[in-house]
Amino acid sequence: MTESHPRRVHGDLAASPHGEITPAQVAEDAGLRQAAIDWKQVAILSVAGCGPASVIALNLQFMGQFAGSALVLAFVLVWPGILLLVNTFAEFSKRLPTSGGLYTWNSKAWGPNVGFVYGWTFIGAYLVFSAAGFAVFGGWVEQWLQSQFGLHVPWWIFTFLALAYVCVLAYLGIAQSLHAALTLLGFEMVVLIALAVWVIIDGPKSGGGFDLTPFHVSSAGALGWGGVGLAMTYAVLSHVGIEEGATLGLEVRDPKRGIPRGLWVAAIVVPVFYVLISYAMVYGYGIGKMKAFGEDSAPLQTIAQTYWGKFGLFIVVLATVSSILAFSQTAFIAGARVLYTLGREHVLPSALARVSRRRTPVAAIAVMGVISIALGVPLAFITGPFNVWGYFGFLISIAFLVSYIFTNLGLIRYTRRAGYFHWFRHGVLGLLGSVVFLYPLYKTVWPLQDGIYGILPFVYLGWIVIGVGLMLYTRSRRPEVIARIGTSLAEGDDSIPEPHAPHAGREERPRSPKES
Repeated sequence: MTESHPRRVHGDLAASPHGEITPAQVAEDAGLRQAAIDWKQVAILSVAGCGPASVIALNLQFMGQFAGSALVLAFVLVWPGILLLVNTFAEFSKRLPTSGGLYTWNSKAWGPNVGFVYGWTFIGAYLVFSAAGFAVFGGWVEQWLQSQFGLHVPWWIFTFLALAYVCVLAYLGIAQSLHAALTLLGFEMVVLIALAVWVIIDGPKSGGGFDLTPFHVSSAGALGWGGVGLAMTYAVLSHVGIEEGATLGLEVRDPKRGIPRGLWVAAIVVPVFYVLISYAMVYGYGIGKMKAFGEDSAPLQTIAQTYWGKFGLFIVVLATVSSILAFSQTAFIAGARVLYTLGREHVLPSALARVSRRRTPVAAIAVMGVISIALGVPLAFITGPFNVWGYFGFLISIAFLVSYIFTNLGLIRYTRRAGYFHWFRHGVLGLLGSVVFLYPLYKTVWPLQDGIYGILPFVYLGWIVIGVGLMLYTRSRRPEVIARIGTSLAEGDDSIPEPHAPHAGREERPRSPKES
């Protein structure tokens, strides 16, 4: 297989007279297929990345333990935060379309040193996300075959088959991958919406009617707002993946318009889906049975069998498995593109920037596959594939809450330095977006949970410390690498000079409103 490599000048990329790597030069060296998709594929990746059906199957139980029927309220309260977050993504995408997503934006906002560490933590989160998805996919299929047909096939076989399927599609091209993701996404959403409508029409089996009880804090019981806050943590986790469409900046037609449009579609569709389905699940199970709901390892399957029987249960489980595969696939796609970007900018080995004849990031795909197996499979053998999702999901929620807060604040810093800061669109909305996520982050890490959950925040901190150490080593031994950070843009960046540039800040001219 013939592979193309980035053009090698001055090490690996051409440099400006001052030694910096300009965005235009990086764009010229880009190996991914440009203009291969449009805003609709961005929306598909972002919606499928959340895994809507898998969220209902995997997260609602934990939310019910903390908040009872007020788990619906938790989804409602998180929705403004998601809208504010997507506003931040959209504002960044208008100026900085990229395959690096949040990594590139935070590099531009906070400078290359912080960008290096952010990229290290960001790709770590995607690797864990992908690994957890493939592991729990294998577990679901194994359990389904055993419970429905009495067949016992080891979970790891399905994990490897799913990973092979995703790797092949990722190699063939982004359009092929997203067409497959659309098929899975459409199936899962249609099935769960149909079940929710059926439940609403048929009514609760335990009696009672539909009212606004799930939207009241009092429904959380003794924990009150504390229980709602813990449920909000899982509600935020349920939206992790919505940012994945932002990693398609090098492959979308008219990315400065296409990326924001696709992200806004996801910001409307996903929360509405969660509120509708979670409301139906609460009442379908029974408003007076929320303790049993929280203790039920599979409340979605219980509701499916209650209302649709065994055949309906089969369809719902199939939709859930499809959803898990879809979000694993989209996390894999996004992670591969962040790895590719980090390779191009030499934050990680430059070999990761290799592309195939089909102009797909073949080296990054291979590394994503190997690490997904290395992270997920051994832990799944030790604890079981379902516990992998429990542990990794908790870790993912911490990582992305920090990431989202940092990105919202980064929008304020970036626009102020670039000279087109708007007090409301960037300042107020960016600050509010950060505040919304502070409370669930606080409830996640304090007080510390028992057992391994109490250790996981320190695992995240340890990963950051390693990233800082690598940054300091790279800055002292290979300063030219730091100069490349944040330069992988789809189009020339017309914003601020980087802090490491020799004349940074001397010739910057604030833009007028018309120019912005």
